[in-house]
Amino acid sequence: MSITALDIGTQAIKIVLVKDNKHYQVTKAIEVKNKLGLVAPKSDQEALQFSELIANLFHDYKLDQSDVRLSLPEYLVTSKVIEIPFLNDAELASAIGWQAEQAIPIPKNDLSLQYQVLQKPDKKTPNATMKVLLVGARKSIVEKINNIFLNIGIEATLMETQMFSVIRSLDIEASDPETIILHMGASGNDIAVIANGMFEFVFNSKTGSNLVDQSIAQSFNLDNQQAEEYKINYGLDSSQMEGKLSQVIMPIINNLIIDLQKTVRFFSQNHPDQKIKRVVLSGGPAQMKGLTEKISQELGLEVLQAAPFAKAKGQLPEKNQLSFSVCMGLIERKL
Repeated sequence: MSITALDIGTQAIKIVLVKDNKHYQVTKAIEVKNKLGLVAPKSDQEALQFSELIANLFHDYKLDQSDVRLSLPEYLVTSKVIEIPFLNDAELASAIGWQAEQAIPIPKNDLSLQYQVLQKPDKKTPNATMKVLLVGARKSIVEKINNIFLNIGIEATLMETQMFSVIRSLDIEASDPETIILHMGASGNDIAVIANGMFEFVFNSKTGSNLVDQSIAQSFNLDNQQAEEYKINYGLDSSQMEGKLSQVIMPIINNLIIDLQKTVRFFSQNHPDQKIKRVVLSGGPAQMKGLTEKISQELGLEVLQAAPFAKAKGQLPEKNQLSFSVCMGLIERKL
C-alpha cells in the first residue's frame, strides 16, 4: 500500500510518496512553495484557499489518497514528559486527564490529548515512579486541519508533531549518546533532547531561517529566492563576498547557538550524571554552508547532519534531502 506524507511549512510543502513502507521504495519526493504561507488557516476564507492548494497538489502530482499522513508544527503542540507514581494501565487512563490539566496550558474542553508511557518498572514497589509523555494540541486547530482534507475527499490516517517524526527518522537507540536534535524551519527552530533513547523535552525557538533570508535580501538588495541561495551556498564562509555575508548572518546564528547552550545547561541541571555529547541537524536551512562547523566549534560537541533517506530506495531527491526528515519519519511510523 502506498503512503503519502505531507510536511506543510510556512515557506514550503514537502511531500514523499512510497509504495512499500517495509522497504521504503520512494516513488516521489516533492518540494513546492507554499504560496499562502499558511500552516493552520484561521478564517473560512483561508481554509477555502488552503483546501484549493492541497487539492491542486494531489491532482497535479497524482498523489495517492489511501494513506495520507500529516505533520503538525511544534508551536501548535505542547509536548511534556512527566514523572508520576507507579500506576497500572487502568489507573493511568483514569488519571491522565488531571495530569494533563496540570502540565499542558490548553483548556480542557479544547484539548486533544495523546500519551505514551516512556519508562515503567516491571513491578510496583514503594516510591516507584514512571515517565509518561503527554502531547496536547488544541482540538479546534486539529479539527480545522482535518476538515480541510475531508472537504476535498481525503481522510488523514494520522497527524503527528514534526519533531517526533524527525526523531523516528533518526533511528536513535538506547545505547546512543545523549543528543540534541535541531530541526530548522523557515519560521522557527525546534530543539529537542534524547537521552537513553527516550525523549526528554522540546521547545520552539522563533529564530527561523526567514530572518536570515530577510537580512541577506535587505543587505545585498536581493529577492528572497536569491537570498536563500546565498544562505545555503555561501552561508558562514568568511572567504565569500569579503566576509560581508557571514557578518550579516552571524548575529542570528549567535542567537541560535545561545538557545543550544541553554539546552545543554538545562539538561545538565536536571541530569547531573549525564552530558550532551552530540547535535544532529535536520531541516532544509541546516544545509547552510559552515553551520555544522560553527555549532561544533561553539559547543565543543560532535555535530552531524540527518540522513532521512538512509534506509530508502527509489526516486530519491538529488539535493535538499534534509528537508524531508519529517516526511520520512511519518512514513516510518507503524500503525
